[in-house]
Amino acid sequence: MESRNITLTICGEWLDFSPRDRKAVCKIDDLFKLTGNIPLVSYPLYNLIPEIISDENLERSFKRVMANLRNADARNGNRAMPKTIIDGIECSPRMIRYVTNKGKIFETLKNQIGNGTFRIKNLKSFLTEDGPKVRTVQAPSVIERIGSNAIMEPLENRLSSLLIKTTAASIQGRGPHGLFHQIQAAMAENPNLKYYYQSDYKGYYDSINHETLISIIKRYVGDPLLLPILENFVKALYPDGECGISKGLRSSQFLGNLYHNDIDHRMIDVHGARYYFRFCDDIFILGESKRELWRLRDCLHIEADKMGLTIKSSERVAPISAGMDALGYVNYGSHTLLRKRIKVNAARKLSKLKSRKRRQQIIGSFKGMACHADCKHLFYILTKKNMKKFSEMGVTYTPADGKKRFPGKVTRLSDIVNIPIEIHDFETGIDTKEGENRYLVSFRNPAKQEWGKFFTASAEMKGILDQVSDIEDGFPFETIIKGEVFDGGKRKYNFT
Repeated sequence: MESRNITLTICGEWLDFSPRDRKAVCKIDDLFKLTGNIPLVSYPLYNLIPEIISDENLERSFKRVMANLRNADARNGNRAMPKTIIDGIECSPRMIRYVTNKGKIFETLKNQIGNGTFRIKNLKSFLTEDGPKVRTVQAPSVIERIGSNAIMEPLENRLSSLLIKTTAASIQGRGPHGLFHQIQAAMAENPNLKYYYQSDYKGYYDSINHETLISIIKRYVGDPLLLPILENFVKALYPDGECGISKGLRSSQFLGNLYHNDIDHRMIDVHGARYYFRFCDDIFILGESKRELWRLRDCLHIEADKMGLTIKSSERVAPISAGMDALGYVNYGSHTLLRKRIKVNAARKLSKLKSRKRRQQIIGSFKGMACHADCKHLFYILTKKNMKKFSEMGVTYTPADGKKRFPGKVTRLSDIVNIPIEIHDFETGIDTKEGENRYLVSFRNPAKQEWGKFFTASAEMKGILDQVSDIEDGFPFETIIKGEVFDGGKRKYNFT
């Protein structure tokens, strides 16, 4: 332990420190805690088992797996099968034995994960269609699925911050639509982005080297009970092989992201790929010239070769105006259309369906894709319905308690001191566990284009907000919040 390096994340950046740097690191950590800024996260992680086997975490994992079973039954044409309600859960016939034996399942998982003996032993392979492709995927037993979900969720919560912000596949809170809008935002930010590079890998999951992936995991996880379980996840499909992880395990999705993480960071930080995006093994890079993109393409090949990955020959550098096929859309720069396969599949399903309820589900799913592109006319042609923007409907929601709802995450005041922000609105009379009659203040960080909100009990800040509300066009206003220490360590904050 004393001879190993430690990895720390500082404001989203991660750095390695040798053991002799520990004193300096501790001083930095103390400084961050003293000033109230974002605390350091040290790697490798230890003592995750208590959180993994907590009743709350096991319950979340159980519900997720049961929901997947129910959805799978619906997709396989079993919508009309009888359903039973047990403990508030709508169960298909094969779910009943798991729901009725939930207590025993939890007890078994707590024992196995708690003593480090939990293993994936029963992988069943089957074929599934992914667009025009037919893939072989694997699924463990239902109880093993619950266990692997319970293990991975706390782990992913702690390690997701290591991944670049422009990757989205199988990461909580991120998805293809979010990544698509990030690409759109980059093009709007820099109109000189006229070209793109696009590639994916040949058999990405089949090419992941076991020992390399395990060494990456050990960089961030040091728990002696958890590490053998994670090694089993890596080798579950090929216990005696050098490469290849299962395409069906919950763990494989995130570990596949972690395996590519070093390449992502080197492409951005070392090789200068400013507009770099990845969705699983699909990579998109935007650039102002073809020469720039061909240079980055060569860098990507070098980095991929180090990790034992092979890029398909179908890679291309082309003008965006010719149509960049990405994430289900074809982006032409000036406008965006849906991928042809999505349009055709929706048209075929809608032409055959007789069930009104199922038709509405297909229309809703199609609208979920079409609303992100320039497809109003297409939507009308296929559904005979006009697709309106929400802003055109004049519909608003008034909460039952009459309180305002603000966008963004709740932020500590200490995290936004000395930063120019815009104050947009506030709500009074909010009771929290820290105290009663607080104000909830909505703010925007113009530099990051991000919304947030904070609670305050400061009589001074509350008084200023009340006065500004009486001024016509008082909101929004620009300010910088300053902190001041008084009475031997207490801290108060003021608008300046």
